[in-house]
Amino acid sequence: MNDKASVTIYFPVKAHVYKFLQAKLGEKLVVTKNNFYGNLVLDVLSKKYCVLESVSDDITYPVDISLRYMEDFGIFIDKKIIRKFNSQVDRIFKEELRSYVSMNSTMNGLQKKQSIEQFIFHYNLTEDDIKLETLLKDIGRNI
Repeated sequence: MNDKASVTIYFPVKAHVYKFLQAKLGEKLVVTKNNFYGNLVLDVLSKKYCVLESVSDDITYPVDISLRYMEDFGIFIDKKIIRKFNSQVDRIFKEELRSYVSMNSTMNGLQKKQSIEQFIFHYNLTEDDIKLETLLKDIGRNI
């Protein structure tokens, strides 16, 4: 079997998660066990066939998985945990945001709203992707 051959699986994610993944990983994720995001993918794969219902506001992010991993872990996304990948990446996004805002506030005296605006600009996010108000509330609760 050719170890380089792969299959592309499309993971449903929210718009801000999609743009965050693009900035972090590029146009697609190539799964390896040595990569945090790759391990997230392997955690939600299943060998058992599942019919997934799409969510209207989801975007799909392409993930390449090698035939070897496909044999070991499967290529289906378990419908019971379909949102796990999106949720975990969303947590990472918010943790990075909190760290960025906290650091800017402490070291540069920047207002929280201004830090959030810089962060969302960096990841090319718009109000359609995630509301500024949502991020402000999260920062208010967690910093």
